[in-house]
Amino acid sequence: MPSVIRAVGVYEGECKVLLIDNGSSDGSAEYVWVNFPGVKILSLADNFSFTKAINKGISAAKGEVVIALNNDVIVEKDFIAPLVKHFSEDKNVFAVGAKMLFWDRKTLNFGRAAGDFQYGFFRRTIHDSPDAVNSLYACAGGMALAKDKFLKLGGFDEDYEVYWEDLDLCYRAWRRGWSTVYEPKAVVYHKFHGTNLSKYKQSGIDCLSGENYTLFVLKNILDKGLFWRHIFFTPWLMFLTCLKGRPAFAKGMFQAFKRRGVFLKKRALEKRCSPMSDREILEAASG
Repeated sequence: MPSVIRAVGVYEGECKVLLIDNGSSDGSAEYVWVNFPGVKILSLADNFSFTKAINKGISAAKGEVVIALNNDVIVEKDFIAPLVKHFSEDKNVFAVGAKMLFWDRKTLNFGRAAGDFQYGFFRRTIHDSPDAVNSLYACAGGMALAKDKFLKLGGFDEDYEVYWEDLDLCYRAWRRGWSTVYEPKAVVYHKFHGTNLSKYKQSGIDCLSGENYTLFVLKNILDKGLFWRHIFFTPWLMFLTCLKGRPAFAKGMFQAFKRRGVFLKKRALEKRCSPMSDREILEAASG
C-alpha cells in the first residue's frame, strides 16, 4: 500500500485508491482504515474467489480506466502514467499490462505474452520488449483496463476461480477487435504465488491450472482445425505432464470435462460475436 500511495502522489492526473477487503478477519482492513485514511475500502461479506472479488471491485471503481493490482505486489512510483496514456492515444485499447519482475527485482515474471499452437497444444510464451507492443494478454495482478469495455465483456469469467482468467478476458476482447498492450515502462514487483501457494498448495495450483487451461480452449478456440487437433492430442499432453512430475495438472485437465456443458454454452456465445478469427488474434497479438 505505501508504494501505491506514493505512485498516486507522483501521478499528475486524478487517481483514487480502492481496496477490496475480501472477507478478511485479521484486522487488515481496520489497519488500512487507520493508517491510509485516503483509501476507500469495499468490504465483502465473504471470502469470494479472485475473479468474483475483482469484478466487484472494478464495477465499484469510478474511473474510466481502472488499474488492478494483486495484494502481493509493490509498484514503482512512476508506473501509472505509462499505463494510462495508451487509452487516450488509442480508443481501441482494452488493457495495458505492466512489466512484472520477481521479488529479486531483476528476473522477468510477466512481460509481453504471445500464443501459438504446437503439436496441437495451445502454449503461451512470455518475454520482454524494450518498447510498448501488442500482447496476447495482460496479467491480472498488474494491468490497466478500459472499464466500459470490461463491463461490456461481463468482466472476468467467474467460472474460473483463479488462473487463466486474465487470458480468457483479453482473448475475448481481442475477439471483438479490442487490443491489449504490453508497457515495459510501468514496473511492478511480484511476490509470485504469495497468496495462492498458502491457500491451494502447489498441487492445487497445478490442478486449477490444468482445469482452466482446458476450459479456456474449450470456450475460446473456435477454429475447427486447431480445436480438434488439440482435443485429439489432449491424452498425450496429460501423459507428458505426468511424465514431467505434474500429475495434478493432468488431473485438472480431466476434471475440466466434467464442466464442459457450461463452457460449451459460452463457446456458442463467442461464435456469435467473433469479428476476429483465432489465427488473426494470435497473429495480431503476437506478431
